[in-house]
Amino acid sequence: MKNIAKEQIGLLVTMTAKPGKEQAVKDFLLGGLPLVNNEPGTRSWYAFQIDRHTFGIFDTFSDEDGRKAHLEGEVAKALLANASDLLADFEVNAAILPVDLIATNLTEGNENKGLLVMMKVKQGKNSAVAQFLLGGKELVSDEPQTVSWYAIQIDEETYAIFDTFADDSGRDAHLNGKVAAALMENAPTILEGFQTQAIQKIDILASK
Repeated sequence: MKNIAKEQIGLLVTMTAKPGKEQAVKDFLLGGLPLVNNEPGTRSWYAFQIDRHTFGIFDTFSDEDGRKAHLEGEVAKALLANASDLLADFEVNAAILPVDLIATNLTEGNENKGLLVMMKVKQGKNSAVAQFLLGGKELVSDEPQTVSWYAIQIDEETYAIFDTFADDSGRDAHLNGKVAAALMENAPTILEGFQTQAIQKIDILASK
């Protein structure tokens, strides 16, 4: 099992490639893996692709010192240096979001496919969403094909789930499992305007 006992905080980064720069962005992200492997404070690091034009990074840290070191490290420097050439409308404060980890359930396994679920909370329902996500950890622990599962708080109104699988069959099993069923059942009560389009299938390009 991964050494994740002290993962507490993270970063969620999304970026859109300029037309014709999709492969260059993918190559840039693949090149980031050797750099983050040299960052002892970066516990987990995922580069992923949402669709043809949209990419992202999700990474985790034990503490603020680790996150700060990463933001001042080689991957972040390279991202900022290449953003104007590779990315469309990239604004640091809007694209690089600090997050808190509410719950995790992590095992060992290949990580090739994933899901990114973005959720807006209904007014006054923050506690209910947090409790739902904590309960989700227990449900997902019974899913042997779910390799990594992170429940994330981005801000007072926005939460997310990031999870990974070895293949499509594992992801499909999760989407037909208890966590997904509970999400769809509770969404009308605790989430604002939640639709199935909020559940985005992603490809994991590289991971630490």
